[in-house]
Amino acid sequence: MNETVIIHSRRLAIYLQCRGFILFKVEPDLKTKRKVFIFKESDRIQKAILEYKTDVRFNQLMTAFK
Repeated sequence: MNETVIIHSRRLAIYLQCRGFILFKVEPDLKTKRKVFIFKESDRIQKAILEYKTDVRFNQLMTAFK
């Protein structure tokens, strides 16, 4: 099986999907009772995760929908 990236943040999972990454699976996190979002590992996704932290426009948009 291919390596995967586990994302704990719903907002980051949405960001990655908006950037075109395919959500592989959603599973419960047994420790926190929350959901984890699983994506396929790649250099592109790692770059997108780093860009998420500085994407002011996306974060403003998500804040507007709270």
